[in-house]
Amino acid sequence: MRSSVVVRVEVCLALICFSACVNDRAVEDEVLVRKDRCSYLVKQVAWADPIGTLDHISELFEIGCYQETIDLGERARSAYSHKEFSLIKESVELFIPEGTVTDYVLESYERGYLSFILTLSYIKLNRFDSVSVELNRFYHEEVAATYNQGQDAVNALLQAALWDNFPRDGYSSRPFWLWLSKSDQIGVELQAFASNRIKNIDSGKASPKWSIAGIGHFPELTWSLDFVDASHGYFGVEPKTRFPTSCSDQHTMVMPTNSWLHKIGIRHSHSYHPLVNAKTWIRLPVGLVYGISTAVSGAGIVIGGCSAAMGLRDSGPLCGLSIEGGFALMAKSGDVVRATLRPDLRHWRRLPEAILLHDAAESGDSPCARSVALKEVMPLL
Repeated sequence: MRSSVVVRVEVCLALICFSACVNDRAVEDEVLVRKDRCSYLVKQVAWADPIGTLDHISELFEIGCYQETIDLGERARSAYSHKEFSLIKESVELFIPEGTVTDYVLESYERGYLSFILTLSYIKLNRFDSVSVELNRFYHEEVAATYNQGQDAVNALLQAALWDNFPRDGYSSRPFWLWLSKSDQIGVELQAFASNRIKNIDSGKASPKWSIAGIGHFPELTWSLDFVDASHGYFGVEPKTRFPTSCSDQHTMVMPTNSWLHKIGIRHSHSYHPLVNAKTWIRLPVGLVYGISTAVSGAGIVIGGCSAAMGLRDSGPLCGLSIEGGFALMAKSGDVVRATLRPDLRHWRRLPEAILLHDAAESGDSPCARSVALKEVMPLL
């Protein structure tokens, strides 16, 4: 008869094997669930809905569907990057809100951030041969002379960090840090951070390995009529919630993405899109006419209803109902004007409201990082 010690050893070995099997099965199940989720999200993509498609790309990246992110991201970049003018669609929007029938074209910051997500996806898949190629594409997406163009401070920071992390002969992060050190899109504190990086690069110090995270969610937008400063059309575009405050310390930087909001706000500017600006001013009297027509129709209901009631012996509450309905319609005239003049505020919604950059080798307390401690943090790299 075997000793009790031998029996116990066999039991322990059996438990260990069972535990390993369970753990392997759990990992396999997790992989299968993720694959199923990836497949499900891909099937939900409707290419006729650019904003929904971009949001799906963000979600795919967030849950680890990196190959699907690349496939959809490259197709979205091809489908939504160029403006195709249609005389019929542009003419129709003289009478209805901007962006109702015209196709959406990616803003330069959206094309840049899309390249950033694709670069990270290649990194996650260990396809480092494609990282440099995508980073070069990242830069050209912003400087190319396309319909929406212009370099952006947030994307410049992301490019600087990625070139620091993945250096290559003939390429450097220095031009991006230099651009940031002189950019009027960021405050003096962040300019100083960029200037310090240039000094470290020029002195030959080793580049830090940056960790990159997205902070919070890009806020919803609201707009108002603003005829005092009509340089960007007659619209004022504001976030419903405040962006985080920018900050930096020795090893950390927080940069809000409010420059992306600025890009949305100038869509109706003459210097940015002259045609859209012209359509905006033409649509103004059209909207006022719609509002006046609505008010006149309401007054007609009041007068017509009460006049008819006076000619009837048993009119009942006809006049009262006419007054109530007529005034309700008249009250809607302002809403009709506002709905007609509404600006084009379409944008990629599933974006961070700030970027957190931190030296991964530094584990000490960061006052700057604490400033966004209560925000939701999405690790990106």
